[in-house]
Amino acid sequence: MKRWGQVFLQDKKVALDIVTAASLTKNDRVIEIGPGRGVLTKLMATQVEQLIAIEIDPRLVHELQLSLKPYPKVVIVHQDIMSYQLPAELMTGPFKVTANVPYYITSPIIFQLLDWHLANPQFCQAIIMVQKEVAQRLAAVPAGKEYGVISIMLQFYADVQIIRLVPSSCFTPVPAVDSAVVKIDFLPQPREKVPSVDTFKKIVKASFAQRRKTILNSLKHNYGLAAELLEQGLQEAGIETGRRAETLSIAEFARLTEVIYEKQKNNS
Repeated sequence: MKRWGQVFLQDKKVALDIVTAASLTKNDRVIEIGPGRGVLTKLMATQVEQLIAIEIDPRLVHELQLSLKPYPKVVIVHQDIMSYQLPAELMTGPFKVTANVPYYITSPIIFQLLDWHLANPQFCQAIIMVQKEVAQRLAAVPAGKEYGVISIMLQFYADVQIIRLVPSSCFTPVPAVDSAVVKIDFLPQPREKVPSVDTFKKIVKASFAQRRKTILNSLKHNYGLAAELLEQGLQEAGIETGRRAETLSIAEFARLTEVIYEKQKNNS
């Protein structure tokens, strides 16, 4: 089981807190990523319309099939979450996600959730348990050392809140780090209006590519536009060229995107 970096939640109070945070109803369809031994699965199974539990480990799949027989609303899927395709009923209808995310694929899963939301805006909520340091990055605000690309890209589409910390002693085997439960509430529309989400992403990534440099210098070296135009763009967006990327709010990145997008269009 070490192959997939698995640890298993054994604290029932934490499990109850996660399920309570999900605010489940009898009409909800839920995807659970990494059910493990089914601690959360059993709590949710009687509260929802359908629960799809996606597990990669064949030994755990067999264990789940036996232990979850009394729960007819649970569908167990033996698959890697990164290759999982949403079923037709979840491509258009509302659903939620719960997940105890393996540390080694946290970022890919976060971006998978974003892709699902963009494909179906009715995917409205995810409750995920991740390494504490990752949770702090997801919920980070400007000017903090945790604030970065993943903070901005997730919060561009969602409200992010740390529900509770989870000590390593709540798991078996005991991991070397603590965890945290994060609630992600996806917004009906992106937090800021931008002329091109692709340009917004590229600017954000380029701005943080050399985090210790000023935003102007980082953009000069990592964004494909003339230095003069970048400097003009920052000034027109009301952003001092000597600031670092970690001090910019999402609204400021959106303003910068609008200005840079126009300059690129006019100089293409």
